[in-house]
Amino acid sequence: MRCSAIVLTAAILSGTAAGCDDTSESVAPVCRPALEPVTHDEFRLEVDDDGRLRDELGREVVLRGLNTGGRSKFEPFLPFEIEAGADLDDVRSAADAFYGRLLDWGLDTVRMPFSWEGVEPEPGVIDADYLDRYEAMIDAAWSHGLRVIVDFHQDVYASPFCGDGFPPWTVEDLATEPPHHDCEDWFQPYLFGGPVATAFDRFWSNESGVQDAFVEMWTLVAERFGDHPGVIAFEIINEPFAGSAPDADAWKREVLVPFYGALATEIHRIAPRQLILYDNQGTEAIAPAAALHIRPEGDLMVYAPHYYDWSIMLDGTWSGSDPEPEIAGLARIGAEDEVPVLIGEFGFADGVEDGPLWLTLVMDALDAHRVSATLWEYSMARELWNSENFSVVNADGSERAVLDAYVRPWLRAVAGTEPSFSWDAETGTARASWIAADGVTEVVVPRRLFPRGPQSITLAGAGACHTWDQDRGEIRVAAPGGTEVVLGFGE
Repeated sequence: MRCSAIVLTAAILSGTAAGCDDTSESVAPVCRPALEPVTHDEFRLEVDDDGRLRDELGREVVLRGLNTGGRSKFEPFLPFEIEAGADLDDVRSAADAFYGRLLDWGLDTVRMPFSWEGVEPEPGVIDADYLDRYEAMIDAAWSHGLRVIVDFHQDVYASPFCGDGFPPWTVEDLATEPPHHDCEDWFQPYLFGGPVATAFDRFWSNESGVQDAFVEMWTLVAERFGDHPGVIAFEIINEPFAGSAPDADAWKREVLVPFYGALATEIHRIAPRQLILYDNQGTEAIAPAAALHIRPEGDLMVYAPHYYDWSIMLDGTWSGSDPEPEIAGLARIGAEDEVPVLIGEFGFADGVEDGPLWLTLVMDALDAHRVSATLWEYSMARELWNSENFSVVNADGSERAVLDAYVRPWLRAVAGTEPSFSWDAETGTARASWIAADGVTEVVVPRRLFPRGPQSITLAGAGACHTWDQDRGEIRVAAPGGTEVVLGFGE
C-alpha cells in the first residue's frame, strides 16, 4: 500500500496501526507499524523564539479546554456539589468522574480557579483542607491526561461585594454586607467605582501590606503545586481592575505590567518551568484585540485575554457580528510581540438562541489562527454564582447544546511547519495539512462525535503513515521531514 494515497475505512476501527511502504525512488520507506502516544512526562510546555507553544518533543502545540468553573467561586470551592460531611476520598471520587468526561469531549486543558479566600480565610491561617481538595482536583485532571492552569480567580475583588477571590479580611472596613453571591448585576462596580475601586487602589499601592500578602499566597501555591506533573501554568490574577486610576492605559504601563513581571520572577524562583499567564481588565473582554498589550518582562509568558460578544452579553441575542477579526487581531498581537495567545474565557449563557452559531465561528477562527482557548465554563451545580448560567452541563450532568458547537476535531500538536486545519460540521469531515518534520503529529477526534472512530481516513504524503487510537480519540501521523502531508477524515 503506497503512503502517498492511503484510504482506510472500517478496517482502522480495530485500533491497529496502518503500516505502509512507498516504492518511489525519491522517498525511502519510513512508515512504522505503530506510533506511541505521548506520555504524561511530556506535558511541560516551552515558548519558542517566535512566541509559539512547544512541547518537550519540539512540536508546535495549541491547547483547548474548559474553565472549572463558576461553582468554584464559593464554599466549598469545588466545581461540583458534594454532600455535607464528605471527606477527601469523596472529593477524589467525584473529581475523577467530573474530569473524566473531558476526554470524550476531545479536550486536553482545564483552567482551574484557585481562591485566596478559600486557602487563607483569616490572615496567616492556611486552610490545609482546601489545599488538599485543590490538589485532589489537579490529581484527577492529570490522571485523565489533562493539563492544568492554576488560575487565581477574582471578580469585583471579594465576596462581600458579591464577588470572589480576595479574602474578606482584606476589605473589612469597606464591606457593608456579609459574603454573598446573589447579584445579577455583580459587574457594575467595575463601571461605577466605589469600595471595589478603593480595594483595588489599596492593593496596587500595597496599603497595609495586602499585596505583600498576595505574593506570599502565590509563594505558597508555587511551592505546593509548581512541581506537580499535571500543572503547566500559573495565572497571576483573573481580570485585574485599574480601580480609580484615571488613565487605564497608563495604569497598565506603570503598575500592572511591572507587577506581572515582578511576580513572575518570584514564581519562577520556585517553579522555573511553569508558564505564566497574564490578563487584561474584564472590561476589555468585549474587544480584546483593541486593548493595549504590553508583554511583561520574563520567560514563559503567555497572553491570556478574554473574549465575549457584546450583543450576547448585554442583550442575550447575537447581533451577527463576525468574531473572526477579533481572533485574528489577537493572533496578530501574539505574532508581533512574540508571545503565545490563549483566550482564557469566552462563551455564552444557556438559552442564547444563536450562541452555538457564534461559537462555531469562534472555533473556526481559533483553528484558522492556531490560538489556544479555554471555554467558560464547566460546573455541575444547582446553586449558581450570581445567576451566571454558562456551564456546558446541567446540574445533573446532562449535556447542553453548547457542546454541540464546542466539541469538534482539532489539530493539537504538529511535528512540522505551516499547519492548517478545518472542520465542516454539516458534512462531518475534517482536513489537516502541514510540512512534516521528524516526530508525530496529533489530531484530536472526539469520541462524543465519533464513538466508533472515523469511518474514513485519507492520508497523502510520500512516506506518511498513521495510527488511530480509539482510547484517546486521536489520529497520530508520522512522515519524513519536508513531506507535505494532507490528512482527511469523516464520519
